[in-house]
Amino acid sequence: MLWGTGGLLGALLAEASAVPPASVAMWRMLIAGSTLTLWLVARRALALGALDRAMTVRILATGALTAVFEVLYFTGIALAGVGLATLVAIGSAPVWVALWDWLRLGERPGGRRVLALLLALAGLGALLGSSLSVGDRALAGVAVAVVTGAAFAGVTVVNRTPVPGLGAARLTALSFSAGGLMLVPVALVLGWGVPSGADGWGYALALGIASTALAYVAYLSGLATVPPFVATVVSLLEPLVAAVLGALVLSERLGPWALAGGAALAAAVVLLRPQRDEPESIH
Repeated sequence: MLWGTGGLLGALLAEASAVPPASVAMWRMLIAGSTLTLWLVARRALALGALDRAMTVRILATGALTAVFEVLYFTGIALAGVGLATLVAIGSAPVWVALWDWLRLGERPGGRRVLALLLALAGLGALLGSSLSVGDRALAGVAVAVVTGAAFAGVTVVNRTPVPGLGAARLTALSFSAGGLMLVPVALVLGWGVPSGADGWGYALALGIASTALAYVAYLSGLATVPPFVATVVSLLEPLVAAVLGALVLSERLGPWALAGGAALAAAVVLLRPQRDEPESIH
């Protein structure tokens, strides 16, 4: 649900300070990474000298994939709007994860997971059909959002098993700091912008701290005990929140199917709740 505020805050930041999508992504990652790093330093819980090869690889991979996701995400928002871009990006993620597990690991989701995925996709389809506007920009935004979903799936798959000694807060702090630095040259090429005024910096700080730092720590913590496919389906609450906020704050249109779509998404999340007869596993 915290993630669901990210697209809105990014759009408000872009509007308030004329910050291009690549720079919005850069500021989001830098603020999130630096905030968590300072918090860890204050708690004396960050020792860079203790990083081994496995930790370093995980940090850089997570940072790079998240950087790609963020740039594509805000580009999709600029083309298609908050609700539509978030729906397609996050809605396609569990499909990418399921395809990866099937093709790479030979794992096929069970009946309950397939039903949950179908419910989720049906709910997304209802929301999508009520918010899609015809036009080349919207279609381009949808295409970008599909690739964005693949990048988000990559973040999830890479972090399906925790690295010993690398907790969620530490991983988020270091990977987002690294990813934010990776985006500096990208922002210089694709469009540089700096938040300005109280409104601009307020949106940027809220985006970096609440919608990113806290949200990713929660998500990466959850991945320690929840399978990637389930995690990506549960995260479909994000586009539901984004669509509602886009309609309330930015006057983006949501048609009569929105309520049914939201109910289907909620049903998919409930269907994937842990079952007592299932063994605890992260695979």
